[in-house]
Amino acid sequence: MTASTFEPPPDEQRQLQVLAQHLEQGARVVVNLPGQPPLAISPVLIELLKASLKEFGAGHGVTLLTSKRELSTAEAAALLGISRPHLIQTLLADGTLPHRLVGTHRRLALTDVLRYQAERERQHALLDEITAEEQAAGLY
Repeated sequence: MTASTFEPPPDEQRQLQVLAQHLEQGARVVVNLPGQPPLAISPVLIELLKASLKEFGAGHGVTLLTSKRELSTAEAAALLGISRPHLIQTLLADGTLPHRLVGTHRRLALTDVLRYQAERERQHALLDEITAEEQAAGLY
């Protein structure tokens, strides 16, 4: 259960930006293997490349984790940007986030934490949209 973190060196930034532009324009990526016909990259891998290139373009590194990975409460709290006590006393205690005990240690599935994070981001986006509409209507 390891994580792989990738941070492109500055001298590769331009090349990565060009690749990102081509992918956004629908370019097809093909791998040439010795003695084999060209192999088109799957759409799933293209989406992974796009997401990675977006983060690289923003100057961020990218960490690749398997979806079956389990997180400690400290890792989950850091990923969500909340305190560990809040995670335990609120989200785990009320069942918002499922977890299991390994001895006396709580473990959370990465997929559950990411699902919660995506839902929280969706709710924040909706609230931002409502606020913008109210401001535009002069109600806020």
